[in-house]
Amino acid sequence: MIARHLATTLPEDPYRWLEDLESPRTQAFIADHERLTRQVLNGVPGRDEWRALLESKIHREQVQSLGGGFHLEQEAGCDRPTLTLHPPGDEPRQLLTPDDWETGASLAFAAPSPTGAYVALGWSERGSDSARIQVLEVATGRLLDRRPIGRHHSHVAWLSDGSGFYYSACPETGEDADHWKSFYRYRLDAPDEAGRCLRVFGDDRVKEYWCAAEVSECGRYALFYKYDFVHACDVYLQRIGDDVLTPVATEMRSLSRVQVIGEQLLIWTDLEAPRGRCCVAPLTAPAEWRTLIPEAENVLQSVTGIGGRIYAVGSRAGCHEVTVHSLDGQFLREVRLPSLGTVNHHDGNGVVNGLTGTWAGGQVRVSFESILVPPATYRYNYDTDQLTPERAPEVSFPASEYVAEQVQYPSTDGVSVPMLLVRHRDAQPDGNQRVRLTGYGGFGIPFESRWNPATAAWLETGGMLAFAGIRGGGEYGKAWHDAARGRNRQHAFDDYIAAARWLVSAGWTEPNRIVSRGNSNGGLMVTVTAMQAPEAFGAVIARAALLNMLEFPRFGFLASATVEYGSPDDPEDAACLAAYSPYHNVRSDQAYPAMLFIAPLNDGISPPYDPLKMTVRLEEEAPQGGPYMLLPLRETGHDGGSTASALVEQNLDELCFCHWALDRLQGP
Repeated sequence: MIARHLATTLPEDPYRWLEDLESPRTQAFIADHERLTRQVLNGVPGRDEWRALLESKIHREQVQSLGGGFHLEQEAGCDRPTLTLHPPGDEPRQLLTPDDWETGASLAFAAPSPTGAYVALGWSERGSDSARIQVLEVATGRLLDRRPIGRHHSHVAWLSDGSGFYYSACPETGEDADHWKSFYRYRLDAPDEAGRCLRVFGDDRVKEYWCAAEVSECGRYALFYKYDFVHACDVYLQRIGDDVLTPVATEMRSLSRVQVIGEQLLIWTDLEAPRGRCCVAPLTAPAEWRTLIPEAENVLQSVTGIGGRIYAVGSRAGCHEVTVHSLDGQFLREVRLPSLGTVNHHDGNGVVNGLTGTWAGGQVRVSFESILVPPATYRYNYDTDQLTPERAPEVSFPASEYVAEQVQYPSTDGVSVPMLLVRHRDAQPDGNQRVRLTGYGGFGIPFESRWNPATAAWLETGGMLAFAGIRGGGEYGKAWHDAARGRNRQHAFDDYIAAARWLVSAGWTEPNRIVSRGNSNGGLMVTVTAMQAPEAFGAVIARAALLNMLEFPRFGFLASATVEYGSPDDPEDAACLAAYSPYHNVRSDQAYPAMLFIAPLNDGISPPYDPLKMTVRLEEEAPQGGPYMLLPLRETGHDGGSTASALVEQNLDELCFCHWALDRLQGP
């Protein structure tokens, strides 16, 4: 176990003033640090060439299908997409162009109604993580003035007749308005406000629970989910038109996802199966489950009923396989994917299924991507057992010049941890590779082999990639997550530090050639590990990081995250949190590596002031190390830039910092 400095007492916070982002003093602090950071990043040799490299991958033609003939289409060089409708046998019609968007607005989601008469648009302001629904009437192209009540709108599920939809929202006003998430039914044809928005599902006792809902393919049923963050959920079935909720999975013991197929429920669950299993239950007795696909060595990540068969996505250390099963669970075949990569992905609310189709129909669509392959959609024909590209983006990237391989390395306690290495075919373990090491290790979210323009640009500028599947994630299911949850958190940090040291011992690199990069919970993780083992890393990028672990519950909805981290109000949890909280463990006798703290100032997920406070604390209390740089992002929320141009510049700044930080360590 790595020795750590325990913050046993917490003095009064001398940097509390930085939490007021609008004060003149804080604004001056941000401007001064941004100017110093810009002096470095704007002067890095190669910046203009690297911008062109990123533009070729981000400023490109992109199409996202929304179903029903609706698409979001982004032309090459355009910052925002156009909402279009492609009617069968008719000319495409533009419904909403970038010129129609309000200044500073971005589109968080777009959900067409089943009839195609309306589209529910989720608008976000200044890159905020909070959306507000507005309904577009397709026939007229008019945005309806009436909007659903509440804040933080999400999870739109249309009624089958298009007369309205379910949506999730927090209360408009009141104490703890960032909590008490509930589901509402919005009726477009209701004559008054009381009839338009009706609360239909939620919890009146626990403010931290959040909700999701789906309407069945047949249109007869709604499925309501109540989540304890992303750790467990209750599921209820309701016949649309009735008010009775029928339990499917309750008491918050597990995660479950449910699909109505004919007169049955198809259920994925980790109840009594940490790596997942598939069950069925009759609609007449939805709590009476029968196992179809039992728990196996690989993680079962999702199951989908399409065309009378069950399609299952399995995961081995974050890389996916697709298998097909009969309705009685019998294995039929494995679908041959293009390469090592992913089908599903996590969006922060759980697994987003990359297999789509209907139970009544036969057409199967498969989303696929990898570190080396941009996202593409394939049609799968069961009769011929063939995947056919339906929409493959054209991206300038020489994928054939690079290789990806999965390795295993031992952690501090001997546990074997997976890691994906991506490198040029000619790269050798000569100790000279520049490595961008990344990890997450939280919330049961596994590393996913997904395409990213920033990582592609790092490869093309001579770097190597390493993705550590550390404990706390979901690489091996629920047990892997629990192994670094709460008071076990140190296992994630030990795993990550061991990854950096293994890269050196395996001959690929040296510590001063490793850039450690993490986002959100990953930003916390890379900061903690740099402070616990500063000699293991050459530089650190912490983006949208949570850094004060003794006060995080007081920001936004982060009180919900105590189920992951533990509670500062619990003495034993507090001792554990204090032991690694970066903000409380700055040591004057340590020479920490160069660090870039990226602060999305419109972040609603992680406290946007934590990076500010961490930067000044390091500057004033640990002057031997660094430099410690702050990069504020003014029109950005937790998930990144809301326009293509913003994404180019943000990725460019990170790329420049990586090369600048490592160049300064190599000497003349």
